Amino acid sequence: MGVDTWKLNPSVSKDSDPGFSEENTNLLLPNAATTWSYKNVSPFITVTGNTQLTNTTSFALNARADQTVGMRLDEASFQYNLSPSLGARLGVVNYKTSWCRTYEPNNGWMREIEAICVTPQFRDVTGGAPGAQIFASDTVGDYLLQGQVGIYRPLEFNYAPKEYGNLIPSKGFEVKTNRKAGFNINVLNLQTAVEMRLSYLRANQSGYLTESNLKGDSRQTSDMWYWAIGSPITPQLSLRLTQLLQSQQSDCRSDIAVLGSACNLELELLKNSTALEFAYRINGVNLLSVGVSRTKFDLSQDFYNPARDQHAKARPFYINTQQVAAAWRHDWGKGLFSIVQFIQSNQKNGSSGQNFASHGNAVGLRLGYQF
Repeated sequence: MGVDTWKLNPSVSKDSDPGFSEENTNLLLPNAATTWSYKNVSPFITVTGNTQLTNTTSFALNARADQTVGMRLDEASFQYNLSPSLGARLGVVNYKTSWCRTYEPNNGWMREIEAICVTPQFRDVTGGAPGAQIFASDTVGDYLLQGQVGIYRPLEFNYAPKEYGNLIPSKGFEVKTNRKAGFNINVLNLQTAVEMRLSYLRANQSGYLTESNLKGDSRQTSDMWYWAIGSPITPQLSLRLTQLLQSQQSDCRSDIAVLGSACNLELELLKNSTALEFAYRINGVNLLSVGVSRTKFDLSQDFYNPARDQHAKARPFYINTQQVAAAWRHDWGKGLFSIVQFIQSNQKNGSSGQNFASHGNAVGLRLGYQF
């Protein structure tokens, strides 16, 4: 738990966009699209725990609360070990699709360099949901191999009733089905400490637009691939490279919705995010981290009205964000730590003939205490 303090300096420059507004925010700055009303000084808390219930069963808990995501339960699962190399989990289970370090006590970042870990646009592929997982591990030569498959049902127990990718087609939209399945493979070289991960998560979703002028059915699929590699370079220096690719395809049908409304459309949203970071352990209490990332969204939409034989294809829209960050963590002892971080972010948004750019700097200070 602790307190974050940010000092931001965002700015924008119009290239050519008649509808341009200075309210547009940079995707990767700390004040972009927060769940709670943004404040420069804000508290945060993470809770993580694991307790052994019997010789073969245990219970794990991961929960967090901060202004970016609000209150969130990422894991509350029971684990049963059939053998030292095979087991199963049931409950609210963590997808484990990424290398986000929200619950790592020695995390060197105040705000991680990976966009998947810190922006609402990726909430549906991080964290967890009610579901079940089977996992296995084995040692082959110098390598530790770990694998996991899982099925997830975010609508169960009213866990995430509004989750529909990062899209909400209308104010009264009702999510009817939300089913996910995925796997991940982790490989660790026991001699060199080089680690690699490959993950996949598939979602099939449907919903209904309740508004009297829409009354439409929506269906959506999402496919996400994530791969990562981490490697020590020297005893003090290590690197990490991650890559995410996600495709969301959504379709909505209505007998009454007019052209250009929230229904009678097809859309495709492609997300591509790459991050590279280096961590340098100066000594037992000081850690330096530097990183760069690039995140791009490409949106294409096709509007139509079958009743009037109308059709319109919207101009493709893109968001391209590049970020550089550096952080210094110091552990003061007895659970107290601090992190100072600098972020520089540049973003370009728009479509053909309508574009704008924004950039911003942020300096943050985190004071935290680990129990």
